[in-house]
Formats: sequence, structure tokens, C-alpha cells
Amino acid sequence: MQGATGKPILAVAALILGALQAAESGQVRAVYLLPMANGFDQYLAHQLTAQGVLQVVTDPERADAVLTDQIGPAFERRLQELFPREKQTPSAGESEKEKESAEAAEARAESDRQRAAVGVVSSFGRGRGNVFLVGLASREVLWSLHQPPKNFTPRELDRAAAKVAAKLKATLSGK
Repeated sequence: MQGATGKPILAVAALILGALQAAESGQVRAVYLLPMANGFDQYLAHQLTAQGVLQVVTDPERADAVLTDQIGPAFERRLQELFPREKQTPSAGESEKEKESAEAAEARAESDRQRAAVGVVSSFGRGRGNVFLVGLASREVLWSLHQPPKNFTPRELDRAAAKVAAKLKATLSGK
């Protein structure tokens, strides 16, 4: 039984989480869009720009965040390809065993990168109406929305993109 004390704790936790997400989402000024099902990324780029929500960049290095229609292992691999985390170099005081362990880890990472390079990034089979804004600094989902288009006609895809952009704009402005 949760009782009366459980609700205030949940409310405070939700407020703290919302404040943290708002703080990082307030830092988002430029966004890179990953390919989405049915070309939805193109419609979304148009609406984000037209409504003045965020600057859409074509150079991933200029982005603060990324918009995608899927998250999971394939997304994480793609994110690592586009936005690699900086490699840590061993310090002079590390033991030989630690250096060997680091080299083995790097060899495994290189093997994973090669396997990922073989995989094709496809938009087929994705896009169930979910859109995720992922912060590049934290690699956390800052915002998400489920806005499926009624069908995949250009008019309906543009309408759905307009709704996504408007809702994101309202969230970023704090409304």
C-alpha cells in the first residue's frame, strides 16, 4: 500500500526530473535528424525550421541533440559512429596489465565498429509514430512524443511533422 506519503514523493521526483530535462533541453539549439521511416525526417526538418523551433544542421558535429524515430542497439551504434566518445589514453602510472586490458577493450570496440559498418542503416520497418530528442552530452532521451500519421501521404506526413514541431516548441519554451 502506497499511502499518502507516496504521492508527494512521486510528485517531487517528477518535478526534479522535469527540471533536469528542461535544463538540458534548454541547451539544445541545433539538432541533427537521423533518417526516419517514409522520409518523415524531411518533413520534420521543414517544420522545425519553418516554425523556428530549432536550427536543423546537416553537419552532425554542430548538433547539440539528435532526433530519431527509434532507440536501441542500432541507434546506439549509429550514434557512436556519428558522435564518437573521446578515447581515454593510459596515464604513465598505469600498470602493464591495465594497458593490456585497455588494448583488449579497444580491439573489441574496433571489432564492434567493423560489424556495425557492415550493417545497413535502413528506414524500412521503423517509424511507428515515435520521435525521440536525444541530448548528445548526456546521451539521454530529453523529450519524446508518439504522433503517428494517419497514412503516409505527403500531406499527412507534413501534418504530423507540424504537430511534432509545435509540441516540441511548446516544451522547449516551457509552456
